[in-house]
Amino acid sequence: MEMKGVIESLWIREAVAQHQPVTAGEVPNRFGLPESTAQRTLVTLDEDGWLRANRGDATR
Repeated sequence: MEMKGVIESLWIREAVAQHQPVTAGEVPNRFGLPESTAQRTLVTLDEDGWLRANRGDATR
């Protein structure tokens, strides 16, 4: 992962922590990221245990 990706991941993690609950669809608009970048980063953070999706509502 390049440095930009690391920084985006940390930024998203911190922003989501401060603005809970946030939907996956809100992340690109709220934080000014391309949808593909936001989705890929959220999936990676979830898979690695840094964020946890609300399984009752798959968009949160």
